[in-house]
Amino acid sequence: MMDGKKLWNDRLYQEVRKMRRYLRYMLNDHLLFILLIGIGLGAVAYHRWVQTLPPHFPYPIIAALIFSFVLTFGSLRTLFQEADIVFLLPSETKLRPYIQRAFLLSFLLQGYGLLLVWLAIAPLHRKFSDVSLWLLFFLLLVLKGWNLFISWKGNYFIEPLAHRLSMVARFGVNALFVYFLLVPASVLFLLALCAIIAGITVYLVQATKRKGWKWERLIEQETSAVRTFYRIANLFTDVPQWKEEAKRRRWLDFLVSMIPYHPKNTFLYLYARTFIRSGGYLGLYIRLIAIGLLFLYIVPSEYGKIAASLFFLYITGFQLFALIDHHRTNLLIRLYPLPNDVRKQALCRLLFFLLMVQNIVFSLFLFLLYAGWIWGASWMAGAVFSYWLLFHYLSKRCKREGKI
Repeated sequence: MMDGKKLWNDRLYQEVRKMRRYLRYMLNDHLLFILLIGIGLGAVAYHRWVQTLPPHFPYPIIAALIFSFVLTFGSLRTLFQEADIVFLLPSETKLRPYIQRAFLLSFLLQGYGLLLVWLAIAPLHRKFSDVSLWLLFFLLLVLKGWNLFISWKGNYFIEPLAHRLSMVARFGVNALFVYFLLVPASVLFLLALCAIIAGITVYLVQATKRKGWKWERLIEQETSAVRTFYRIANLFTDVPQWKEEAKRRRWLDFLVSMIPYHPKNTFLYLYARTFIRSGGYLGLYIRLIAIGLLFLYIVPSEYGKIAASLFFLYITGFQLFALIDHHRTNLLIRLYPLPNDVRKQALCRLLFFLLMVQNIVFSLFLFLLYAGWIWGASWMAGAVFSYWLLFHYLSKRCKREGKI
């Protein structure tokens, strides 16, 4: 007889054990120290930035959009596997305890993410809203539970249009609820939204009574969640379970065509293609630039802006240096008639170019903000720091760890 509770406990134990193996590399002491410094500096700069905001700052609109995004997106972590579509399908009606525990785990994990966003919004909320901060968090948790429930009920439908409409409707309801809660609006607006929420819930409960789960969608969602974790972990260490997904990105071919045709540029060409097409490196690079620009705008001190620029150059170089391990299991590149040092030098040259582009973007942004001496000092400090980071620190560390 199928025991949903025991099955869930076994699956959860295996998942935690698997994640713990990679978290040791992802949360090493060195990186944690740098992140804690960055978070501390960012928190101080953010608090000072909030104090400079004018009274007409549109806090309710911004909070509604941010919280709506966090509330709407997210699905249940069911821990289902591909073989379950065959072996668990006959026992679907007996898996109610399994799904209850999956819902609780997903609610706790996503509730923790909601807590972090709530803490980040708290300084703004205290300045621009009279609504109790704890009441806001409680109502957000209720909305999060409702969104998870509706998202789960959506797994009874196979039509893509139904899922898109569900997300649009939930995003709109979440945004309106948070907005009307934060502005001095009539309580009738909130009651009307509560009626809409109740109506959607009753409709989906009735519409899914005689439907079964769409197992293909459930397994696809779980596979996507696992793939996201492996993609992040793969930036720190080798992940055998990681299935690479290459993207063509034809519009970036002109960057690779700039590399001169020469045997010594073999690895440079290989790593440039890898950076553009594989592993999410390009997306990580763009996200770090965007977050860095936000920090440069928030940090009030001139020296603090230079420190923030160097911090994000360090994070970018440290993360992208994982490219050195990307082709570690590919035996063909060992047949190249080139010395081993050429591979390390090629990667350092590529990353130095990327860091210099990032450094130029940061410097131009500072120039547009202040047009003073700070942008030149930031560029010079970034260039020297990037060269030291790649050609001395990370290069020697790579040799010490035997990666070349």
